[in-house]
Amino acid sequence: MPTRPFTLGRSRPLQGDPGAAAARPFELPAHHLVTHGVVVGMTGSGKTGLVMVLVEEALRSGVPVLMVDVKGDLPNLLFTFPELSPAEFEPWLDPSAAARDGRSTADVAGELAARWRAGLASSGLGPADVAALRARMAPRLLTPGTTAGEPIHVLSALEAPSSLWDEDEEAAREALSASLSLLLRLVGRDPDPARSREHVLLAHLAERRLRGGRAAGLEELLADLAEPPIAAVGALDVDEFFAPKERQALARELNTLLASPTFATWRKGAPLDVAGWLAPREGKTPAVIVSVAHLEDDERLLVLGLLFEQLLSWVRGLSGTSDLRALVVFDEVFGFLPPHPANPPTKRPLLALLKQARAFGVGVVLATQNPMDLDYKALSNAGAWFVGRLQTDADRERVVEGLSGADGGAGGLEAAALSAALKALPPRTFFVRNVHMQPPSFLAETRFSLSWLRGPVTRRELGRLVRGMSPPPPAPAAPSSPAAPLPAAGAAAAPGPAAVRSSTPAAPPGRAPASSSPPAPMKPAPHAAVGPGGTVVLDPRRATPAPAAHAAKAARRGEAAREGAGAGEPTAPPPPEGWRSLYAHAPAAAPEGFRYIPWVAVSVVAHLRDAKLGVTLNQSQLLAAPLLPDGRPDLSRVARLDPSLLSASPAPGARFAELPAPLAKRAPAQAAARALREHAYRTAEATVAVHKELGLAQAEGEPLEAFAARCRAAAARLAAAEQQQVIGRFAPRIARLGERIAAAKARYDQAEAEVAALPGAVGAALLGLVAGRDTARRAGTQRDRATAKLERARQEWTEADAALRDLQAAQAAELSTLEQLPLRAGEGIETKRLVPRKNDVEVAFVALAWAATLAGPA
Repeated sequence: MPTRPFTLGRSRPLQGDPGAAAARPFELPAHHLVTHGVVVGMTGSGKTGLVMVLVEEALRSGVPVLMVDVKGDLPNLLFTFPELSPAEFEPWLDPSAAARDGRSTADVAGELAARWRAGLASSGLGPADVAALRARMAPRLLTPGTTAGEPIHVLSALEAPSSLWDEDEEAAREALSASLSLLLRLVGRDPDPARSREHVLLAHLAERRLRGGRAAGLEELLADLAEPPIAAVGALDVDEFFAPKERQALARELNTLLASPTFATWRKGAPLDVAGWLAPREGKTPAVIVSVAHLEDDERLLVLGLLFEQLLSWVRGLSGTSDLRALVVFDEVFGFLPPHPANPPTKRPLLALLKQARAFGVGVVLATQNPMDLDYKALSNAGAWFVGRLQTDADRERVVEGLSGADGGAGGLEAAALSAALKALPPRTFFVRNVHMQPPSFLAETRFSLSWLRGPVTRRELGRLVRGMSPPPPAPAAPSSPAAPLPAAGAAAAPGPAAVRSSTPAAPPGRAPASSSPPAPMKPAPHAAVGPGGTVVLDPRRATPAPAAHAAKAARRGEAAREGAGAGEPTAPPPPEGWRSLYAHAPAAAPEGFRYIPWVAVSVVAHLRDAKLGVTLNQSQLLAAPLLPDGRPDLSRVARLDPSLLSASPAPGARFAELPAPLAKRAPAQAAARALREHAYRTAEATVAVHKELGLAQAEGEPLEAFAARCRAAAARLAAAEQQQVIGRFAPRIARLGERIAAAKARYDQAEAEVAALPGAVGAALLGLVAGRDTARRAGTQRDRATAKLERARQEWTEADAALRDLQAAQAAELSTLEQLPLRAGEGIETKRLVPRKNDVEVAFVALAWAATLAGPA
């Protein structure tokens, strides 16, 4: 069945009445996007709003969407508030920003709700449409390299054999190459597939395994590096191509990476499976957002190169169709599809998608602010162009050139008329060029988006959004691990099925949290998750009432403890020297078998600095890990604890497991604390917004909106100072030209007076009759000289005046360019990742943290 048209807003002709009478609904047939679309426009043109409306319409029509988010805007799709009430907006507002304006978040939320309701009503939409969109889509927020959202196993092309080696060898090799490049980038080695010896050798070793249907994970590659199963690489012996000592050094670096807890994030989560992502779930339409806003630039290129290679291989395996089967949306494509000769890992698969995906019903929509930085030979294949306001004449000329290529010379659209139309576009209005429609060119005003366009979403907010969504499909089961207790309520989620997060589970968008008090642990469900050994985490504020028999027995144990009658029960073992003791909250009525299990906890403060940017952030955290029998902490299960959910005294009547014997000695205890501190050093990080050109960095606790405003203010001050310099630089030349004009004018006036005082032609003839021919001749000569002098003065005046006008125009152009600096200040904001040096991690205290469990008697 054909897909319903996308209702994007209102359209009107390029010429004629611009008012509402000439406007009509703008409906874009879905199959028109099979030939792809391009959206260009400067900041404030409404580009992101149009992209969001395209995504919403695709989802309303049942078309799966894969979105690539570079800046943090596309997760706004999840801000769908069915009731459009202030209570739905308020949890996502910044209280400090509202306070600076002298307002409460409730006031701001009420204003936002009213504005959004009125905007949707102007587009013929309302709360029912928002609710229908939210019920229709199955959102998924994927974040490679971090657990802020749902992590992606980006190295699955290495660690899982693929059928692509039999079906599409080129795509399989490209995916392998991108995985190895990412791997080498993480250890600081050259990731270039053509020039890096490390890449070439690992590619030979990995391909040999994958072609044989075996995994080529890091563990296997380390074994092959130690004893290569191949005799030669190219025409050289393997030892001559890559000496054993160099292979050993590479193996050590890869092994360090393998052992790093940070690297574990790249190897867990959802497999890189585009087909699985875009498959309908329970009758709902997939809306998959792959967010890479938190990654460094080169990491983004490598990860998205992997993603697009997988996407391309999926597309090539589809059957042909002329209907829109899926939509791929890439906002802020700058740097990922650059002109020749730049060739980042994303360019080849993107070019192939633009050329081939249309035959399989997969449309691609690319959006960017600056069209000058895109490969227009590739984008000229796009059938639909949406062009908003552009910053410079050069941008407009480039778009005109691209549209001429897309038009193929048809349509009778004059380049000058197109450039003039682009220059006069208001916000949220786009020049549309669709080769499938008649007339092919018109103006369109986008409708109000059903989602709240709040702006970039931070990493912490991504986690709140993910917890508010429906759960994703289950990941493949991981190998079972030995039974181990879990951290008590207040611990962050650790590996294992029974982990309970310490932070408040974020309500779905539109539901306010219960209170603004410190986050409380999640309440165990009626069928609470049970880990190995029957371990369950409990908290008294959320625990369900214990059975009467257990409650009475617990009460008797508590009375016995208070009266000193419980001497037979184990007491809390003393902590190692220099440590303190902390206890998890116990249930109000602890049932039989309640006990404490020992963990080691370290309170650390990480000082994250960047001297060049003048940034200093202090990150405090309480980390804990279970103790192994030899007294070492199990670093694979490190959890972050909430100090407010811990107590300085144990629960009455509780039992205690024994401490590992080695902790009785000073050295093992110090080693345990040191190991946890080393873990904090390796894993502590923060991201901060910076503007390198202005030399500004986001202050600790400063919202991104406030930092952007500070950048604009700094840019305005810089522009004002530079404008004064420009005026000062032009002033002497303008003054000299003014003096030159005044002198030329004075000479002109004098020459004009002299000419006026001399007789004209008739007067000279009469003078000849009266005074003689010689006198008349001298008078004529004087008149000719005066006339020539007048003409020279006129020419000097004209030239000086023209030079002054040119100089004033040049000054005005420079001043106008400087006036744009504050408007473009936001474009220079980028994300900087901060990590501490080893000496920048301080230990506040070390503690013996007792985790509460129900794992049976001690």
